[in-house]
Amino acid sequence: MSSVTAVPEHADLSLTDALTTMKNDGIGDLTVRSFKRFRHADGFSYARALAFQLVLTVIPGVMFFVALAARIGEGRLREVLRAMTESLAPGPASQVILRVFEQGTDAATTGNLAAIAAGALAMVTSGVAAMAQLQRGSSRMYGIDDDRPTSRRYGLALVLTITAGVLFALAFVVIALGSGITASFGEGDPRSIWIWVRWPLGIAVLPAAFALLYRIAPHRDQPPATSLAIGSTVAVVSWFAASALLSIYLNASQVFGQTYGPLAGVIGLMFWAFSSGVVTLFGVALNAQIESDYGGDRPVQGEPQNVQPLPALEAATGPSS
Repeated sequence: MSSVTAVPEHADLSLTDALTTMKNDGIGDLTVRSFKRFRHADGFSYARALAFQLVLTVIPGVMFFVALAARIGEGRLREVLRAMTESLAPGPASQVILRVFEQGTDAATTGNLAAIAAGALAMVTSGVAAMAQLQRGSSRMYGIDDDRPTSRRYGLALVLTITAGVLFALAFVVIALGSGITASFGEGDPRSIWIWVRWPLGIAVLPAAFALLYRIAPHRDQPPATSLAIGSTVAVVSWFAASALLSIYLNASQVFGQTYGPLAGVIGLMFWAFSSGVVTLFGVALNAQIESDYGGDRPVQGEPQNVQPLPALEAATGPSS
């Protein structure tokens, strides 16, 4: 159960209103109260659950796309995927993820179409579960304890997986694994073009994914997507920073691989998934707090407010001394 106050719906909230509210609150105070909302709504637990589903989506997804590339004879695509995998898990860390790569190749070369289909099914199922979890966590940030009916929740999760999920996957490939793609090109024009295109492409894709999630995921009538731009912007900047730093660390640190050994690839993936879940839900909490403050509902937790005595009751009991 959420312990934050429910946010009244404001369909007329505009970006100007949101910016004015943020200015009146003060960025520091708004950030602190947004974090309190995130924490009291059990944001870290929802982020962990979301991270678990993301990992279950990525690993079968790698196997499926590797098997598909091998099946259709796209050797170049397989090399790009291998370079991406090695950039995610350098050194000893690559053993687990590269084993998934090899399993996907074996499934394709041995003609095991059932294994390929199973990988695709696992990827989609886990992706839908992740989006359903994101709906629940987003609703809690707004103080909403009721979820959508099951069929509607998972139907919407499937739509979000196909739309926002694909955009997030593209952003992850471009930003977190972009260095591996660059290395696979070798020297020449394609490499130079990719170096220049990589970051603008990620910057263009990621805001669209967050805007779509923040507009649709919570179980309420949301204001226009433009008024949710503050939370989206914070989430985008935080996601870029977390993904880029993790990518640099995994590629530069030998200690990480030595510490976790063959499990380092999975641990690194879990770090990325958890940080992604935190920044995503914090963006929701920030938008919720702005809308709450816009409506004059300043408290974060559902604490009882001071209530003035009713005139009839005061007359019956007499004035207080």
